[in-house]
Amino acid sequence: MEERNRVLGESLSDLLDQGKMQAALALLDGLHPADAAEVLESIPYKERLRIFKTWDVEESSEALLEMSEDGQVEVMQGLARGLATRIISEMPPDDAVDLLADLPEKTSEALLASMSPVKAGQLRHLLAHGEETAGGLMTPESMRLSEELTVGDVLDRLREAPESVEMIYYVYFHDEKNRLTGVNSLREMIIADPDKPVREIMHRNLKTVDPAEDQEKVASLIDRYDLLAVPVVDEEGRLLGIVTVDDVMDVIEEEAKEDIYSLAGSWEAEESRERNPFLAAVLGRLPWVLIALTLELLVAGGILRAFSDTMQEHIALVFFIPAILAMGAAVSLQSATRMSLDILGEGGGKRRFARSITGELSIGLAIALLSGTVISLFAWSMREDTRLGLVVGVAMACTVVFAALVGSLLPLILKALGRDPSKASEPFLATVMDILGLAVFFLVGTALI
Repeated sequence: MEERNRVLGESLSDLLDQGKMQAALALLDGLHPADAAEVLESIPYKERLRIFKTWDVEESSEALLEMSEDGQVEVMQGLARGLATRIISEMPPDDAVDLLADLPEKTSEALLASMSPVKAGQLRHLLAHGEETAGGLMTPESMRLSEELTVGDVLDRLREAPESVEMIYYVYFHDEKNRLTGVNSLREMIIADPDKPVREIMHRNLKTVDPAEDQEKVASLIDRYDLLAVPVVDEEGRLLGIVTVDDVMDVIEEEAKEDIYSLAGSWEAEESRERNPFLAAVLGRLPWVLIALTLELLVAGGILRAFSDTMQEHIALVFFIPAILAMGAAVSLQSATRMSLDILGEGGGKRRFARSITGELSIGLAIALLSGTVISLFAWSMREDTRLGLVVGVAMACTVVFAALVGSLLPLILKALGRDPSKASEPFLATVMDILGLAVFFLVGTALI
């Protein structure tokens, strides 16, 4: 929290303690909604509710949208149904739907029942779409006009547009059957001849998405083509709504968090985190931990038992096991991360993936030669034993090359199986490389000593 907002939060609490509600509201009115939300979340819950019960509904709804999801839910559940309904009705439809989805089902249904039939119907329609789809992200309130209008007519309509219309920077046009036919930016409208029909200047090659499209693909589309919004159309090409860039920024943040959790081998469902954060953290991390533990005990332990005689005869080998296993885990994770980014990025194709694998193997080979040489010289310096240095150096080099190969191939295998390539998690890779590294180390040692 910014120091300024922390001080404002203390001032707000002092004003409420003194019974100066109007002064407290005036303080909040002068803030940006994001700052007002941060200030409100810094004060006790009961004081926060007093503010929302007295504050202007429009100001309340704007500040509430900037609060955390948990904070939004707490406030809505603490307000009378009538006031909560008025606040949520002031929100843009896509934001209102997100909040309704976070509330308990009974609370959401009660709020919808209290709304006007038109507003409730609109929100129910949006709720019918999956939360992580284009339909769940879109807002139905966009600027859509007939392609029969002139540029001057369009500008007149834009001046009369209600404040609830989102993304007025794009104007969408439809034919007599309400099918989406074109789009123009506000800038293009301003500089065009007012008497020119819009059908002559509108862009007909639109980028559109289906309401069932995954939100991550929608975000990728907007990012790739530098769009401020992307239209959502039905099977007949009719405009249902638009997904705006601000919604996509939220999606990118959510997906980034999900990928980080996946990389760490921790998949903590959002709903579970809200109900019981501690239990969700444990259950989210436990699967890969148990898998790793089982493989380490059964497979890695079996390799150590199989080569126990070799270790007893050449005890110096044991000293280098941690270094070789650590290098294998690190290189495999680096290669898997790079390959996952290539797969999730733009474009694709077998040739590009083949080049990526070749590139990772080349990098792995360079690291293998360098690390193998360094550890070989170190091993030789310990006892001036050429065979020990050779075994350790070759084992390190082979392990690093295999690590680059495994790390590169695992995301591709997951993609081929229809899974998220980011699920190539660190615990799994580390376990695989422990097993592979031990096997390589002792096989090389048995062959060369």
